[in-house]
Amino acid sequence: MQKLIALTGDKGGVGKSTLAILLAEWLVHKGKTVQVIDADPNQTAQTCLDKCREQGYVISTPDAPTLIVDTAGTSGASLQKYIRQADYILVPFQPHVADLETVVGWFLSLNETLQKRVIFIPNRLAHTKEQREGLNQLQAILAEQGKGKLAPGLTNRPAVYPPLFNGRRENFFRSKLDAGAEMELRQLCEFVFKG
Repeated sequence: MQKLIALTGDKGGVGKSTLAILLAEWLVHKGKTVQVIDADPNQTAQTCLDKCREQGYVISTPDAPTLIVDTAGTSGASLQKYIRQADYILVPFQPHVADLETVVGWFLSLNETLQKRVIFIPNRLAHTKEQREGLNQLQAILAEQGKGKLAPGLTNRPAVYPPLFNGRRENFFRSKLDAGAEMELRQLCEFVFKG
């Protein structure tokens, strides 16, 4: 049976496509095959897959045992099927008030079964006081609900992650990453896939 990972949430521009590709690359790096579906009209993840394929590197394999779905920044009816069927519902967000209000409201609108599958992923962390307070508030809400998880986040690294989408001839994790970026990515991927 195929394992489904949906990257979603009611906020656009928070890194869903970046994380979809990073997670796919992590699994490929670990010797697994994945299928990536880009259900976002912007087609950012699909563009990345196409550019890599043009250079001879294939990330996505049809009917692979793991399906990663990159959704749009809204939870329209067409996306609900992926969310309802997902084994993991990954919700990237930037830890500031506007994003938190949106993603927490979305999370609270889910039924309990789906809430248990949600993993929030703080992205573009700058470790400011506002972000720390936001993460503490989210952690308190998750504890109160008894559902959902908060993953380790990714620091804002504009020189590291955008090249993901330029196309490559080999797996992203074979490239020279700075030690901090590599450690963060490994911690995040291990957190998501530890079960």
